[in-house]
Amino acid sequence: MDEEMKLLREYIRTLLKEDPLGFVHDLAASDKFGDQFFGGNIGKDAAREIKRAFNKNADHKFLSTLDTVHWTGDFYAMEELKGKGKDELSATMTLPGENFDAALDYGLWIKGRITLASNDQDKLYSGFHGDYGPGKEGTEEEVAHRDKSSGRNKRPTVSKDYSRYGQLKRGNEFSEKMARDGIPYVLDQSTWNPVDTGRSNNEALVDNWRPVGIIITNPDLIYTISGLEYVEGTKEDIEEFAVGITKKILLTALAFGVPVYDEERELLWDPR
Repeated sequence: MDEEMKLLREYIRTLLKEDPLGFVHDLAASDKFGDQFFGGNIGKDAAREIKRAFNKNADHKFLSTLDTVHWTGDFYAMEELKGKGKDELSATMTLPGENFDAALDYGLWIKGRITLASNDQDKLYSGFHGDYGPGKEGTEEEVAHRDKSSGRNKRPTVSKDYSRYGQLKRGNEFSEKMARDGIPYVLDQSTWNPVDTGRSNNEALVDNWRPVGIIITNPDLIYTISGLEYVEGTKEDIEEFAVGITKKILLTALAFGVPVYDEERELLWDPR
């Protein structure tokens, strides 16, 4: 009986921890948004408050099952990400086993800790890597020191006003539903509802990541790379048998030590 009660208490603590209502309550109680905030652009302190509330209330076990891909339209920029696992990256989220929904031409499939996730990237407006560089985030020395230590941490720049959500009552069905439906964030499976407008994607901020694979969406490149099974995972072989962007993709896959896939997760080439 004691063991059953212990398991029940642990289960209840888990439910309370993974909690949209707790999330909005935390934000409603925060003083980081200011008395005159009614939704819109937010500062650094409010953005960090959102990430803290997310970390406290999210179901990180569920989030860890999602596949995350950082997309770019310029493949040559992808090699710059090598060794940058401490920098938070924006990525799309996909349920395991589903096809990747390409946001741009090339993707880096990554695995790390999701520090914030939204069903709609337009509800975050987290910006680009350069937005967190010298000038906006401190001097060149300060940013360089941060790059070497904790890396660049992204954050949301917009939010709705959650001040009235503090009135919602725990255990009340309407309150629970209002909290769950009133946030754009993916805290758990119940709040997973990514937009599909053709103009926007979901977005996760992924920290302490490692590369899992490279995703190719161009049909011609997919056809070309899938026919290169005779090319071994060595720089010499790649230099001899591949040219142009194909060579760049294979060399980058070799540098990361990861395979190349298409959007349907079909293996195209593996340097290993």
